[in-house]
Amino acid sequence: MIDTLTLIIVVMGIMTIALSLFVGWKFLLQHLKMSGGNASCLTSALSWQLFGEGIIGVGTLAFAIAAHTGHLPNWEIWIQSSLRFIMFAATSLTTLHLYITIRRILHDSE
Repeated sequence: MIDTLTLIIVVMGIMTIALSLFVGWKFLLQHLKMSGGNASCLTSALSWQLFGEGIIGVGTLAFAIAAHTGHLPNWEIWIQSSLRFIMFAATSLTTLHLYITIRRILHDSE
């Protein structure tokens, strides 16, 4: 039962990461086709948000697999901390970038 559940979680994790990266790539391609303006800025910010989500997914999946296989206790603390730092940096920086972009768009529309 647990092995089946773990397999489902790993497959879902991989699919979620792939979806985030695929949609992020599509937003980036759309951004590159645009000639500027608010929509272009928003598609760029959304692409980076989704790439950040992909990074968080990779980190979460790595921790889940390492914990399930019993390897997590063998990971050096600096490796675990570095992965967490990267994950938190990705989410905070991409969220901040999206927030600033939306604020700028709203300010420009006033």
